[in-house]
Amino acid sequence: MLGAYVKRELRLGFLAIPWPLVNFFRLRALHNRRGLKVHVGCGEDRLPGFVNMDCRLTSATDATMDLSELDIFAPGRVDCFFSNAFLEHLYRMQRLPHLRSVCRALDPARGFACYIGLPYFPNIAKFYLERAPGTAGPVFDLYNVYRYTHGDPEQAPDWWLEQLHKSLFDDQELETLLAAAGFASWAIFCYSFPGDYNEMPINTGFYATVSSEVAGSIKEACLNFLGSLGELRDKKIRLDSIEFLRVSI
Repeated sequence: MLGAYVKRELRLGFLAIPWPLVNFFRLRALHNRRGLKVHVGCGEDRLPGFVNMDCRLTSATDATMDLSELDIFAPGRVDCFFSNAFLEHLYRMQRLPHLRSVCRALDPARGFACYIGLPYFPNIAKFYLERAPGTAGPVFDLYNVYRYTHGDPEQAPDWWLEQLHKSLFDDQELETLLAAAGFASWAIFCYSFPGDYNEMPINTGFYATVSSEVAGSIKEACLNFLGSLGELRDKKIRLDSIEFLRVSI
């Protein structure tokens, strides 16, 4: 596994290697490696056993690059791509090329992608119209809507554009994207975020495979993988709130 960077340079004794050079060689080393597990858009969350990647340098990143396409990985070499709260930050026209590059890089026999943390627009609209309990306050008001439709980018003034949400999702939209990207089977679900003011099923995600799966096993595989994420799971997803919306085999 690649080691974490030290500040913005790698120190080898008295020698300080600048981050751009370290990053260049790390990215080159990834191209032909097999059996990789890749954490896409890691932010400040480091997953042990994964290559943690982001478009910007953080305390968690092993390598940095533009993540709109992942052609840096040779076809069929990656076992798993995982992301949380990433896909909605791509422009609409970038989503399908990104997912196609993910599908192409995955091992054709056992490869899968699991993306979570996508705003689930049907419930965003429903909860606003019903004035349901809010996730950032007692009532699901326009600010609650704004957090999911736009990403509340004012919280990140140094990377406002990157933080801005550029897409909305429902289960039909995700299914259309996954089919067009070349995935053979998938399970799409919604769920609640642990620690919200009111834990409402406002997020969606998918678990998609390159090979065909029977309906029961892909749900089980999805839950088993999410359950394996340890501390990150406890921070990002309430497993007992998961509701499967669409399963395709």
